[in-house]
Amino acid sequence: MIHPIKREDVFMGYKTILVEKKDGIAKITLNLPDKLNALDLVMREELKEEFFSYHTDPEVKTVLITGAGRAFCAGGDISTMEGVKSPAGRDRLKNVQKLIKYMVELEKPIIAAVNGPATGAGLHMALACDVIYASDKAKFAESFVGIGLVPDMGGFYFLPLRVGVHRAKELMLTGRLFDAAEANAMGLLNKLVPHETLMDEAMALAVKFAAGPGRSYAMIKSALNNWPASLGGLMEIEANMQAICFETRDFKEGVKAFMEKRKPVFTGE
Repeated sequence: MIHPIKREDVFMGYKTILVEKKDGIAKITLNLPDKLNALDLVMREELKEEFFSYHTDPEVKTVLITGAGRAFCAGGDISTMEGVKSPAGRDRLKNVQKLIKYMVELEKPIIAAVNGPATGAGLHMALACDVIYASDKAKFAESFVGIGLVPDMGGFYFLPLRVGVHRAKELMLTGRLFDAAEANAMGLLNKLVPHETLMDEAMALAVKFAAGPGRSYAMIKSALNNWPASLGGLMEIEANMQAICFETRDFKEGVKAFMEKRKPVFTGE
């Protein structure tokens, strides 16, 4: 097994998530398996707190998020929505949108290891990650219309970027369930893997990211967060970012390693 986690690396203070940190990798496990890891009000706050902390934690180089039990995340906890009216509903959504903001603006790669159903808000949380690996047992749905809601948590932005506007309309309007093979075929996933090897493959990618040039990763994410943008605008961004990269230790190490025909040892500096 890749990258074994020891007990002393596990943070036990949360009620709804498990956090394991080692060798530059923070692994978050959504941990309400009896509720299919539904995103309840407590989990939202715990995820916000954790992702916010990574912005200033130099020990965390990359993040991997998955679910306990047979689901990734079955969306929002509908039992907490009864009786919610317009002003409170808007405030509630604006609050959880901060989680998506913290994820997208984190200058470190985030990997979703989707081990089972990812529906509604659970799908959008996966889409907010930079890379999505999914088990062949995973299933997906834009399930909001089933309870008379519209997609939230950035879904109107992320889904069309992955699958195109025409397909996003069909998935959101029907709310239908679709399997991992279809999700992969439409471009929603980065990689579809056998269920038994999902965590090994996702962790192998996390290990690669943790050892990579962190400042380059940060600028790649920042640039692509401007998408869609004009060619001229993006070329101006890339010129400014490349100028910064030329001054980094990782660039100097990369060139030296290339000339010496060896693997570079990046430090994120």
